[in-house]
Amino acid sequence: MTNIFGLIASVGVVVSLLVAAWQTRELTRQTTINNGIAAATAIYNGMERIQYFENCLAAEHWLHAHFYENAGIPSDEKRRIRVLCLARMLADVLSYGLVISSRNPEVRGYGGWESFALAMRGTCPALVQVVNEHPEWWPALVDHWAANPEANPVSGN
Repeated sequence: MTNIFGLIASVGVVVSLLVAAWQTRELTRQTTINNGIAAATAIYNGMERIQYFENCLAAEHWLHAHFYENAGIPSDEKRRIRVLCLARMLADVLSYGLVISSRNPEVRGYGGWESFALAMRGTCPALVQVVNEHPEWWPALVDHWAANPEANPVSGN
C-alpha cells in the first residue's frame, strides 16, 4: 500500500513539473508577444510625436530653416518665442524616443532615435540652447549628446 501511494505521489510530482514547464514556456511566449506589441506601440507613439512636430513646421514654412538648416534663433520676438517653444517640444520628442529605444528590448536595435537626436543637435541651434539652459529637463538627450560628442571641424590653417 505504501508503494502505491509513493508511486501516485511520484506521478503527481512528475505531472506537476511537466505542467510547470509548459506554463513557463507559455509565459515566455506571451512575454515575447507583449514586448513586441509594446515596442510597436512605443515606436508608433514616437512617430506620432515627430509627425505632430513636423506639422507645426509645415504650417509655417519659415520654421524649417531653424530646425534643419542651422538657422539661428530669430530676433523678432514672436518668431523667437515660436522657435524656442518648438525646440522644447522637439527636445521632449527626442528624449521620449531615446528613453523608449533604451528601455524595451524589442526597440534597442532601432537606431533611428539616436541618429536623429545627433542630427538635430547639428542643425538646430535653438534645440541646443534650450537643452543647455535646462539639462535636467531632458537627461536622456543630454546623456546621449555627451556620449557622442560632435566632431571638431578641421581647421584650414
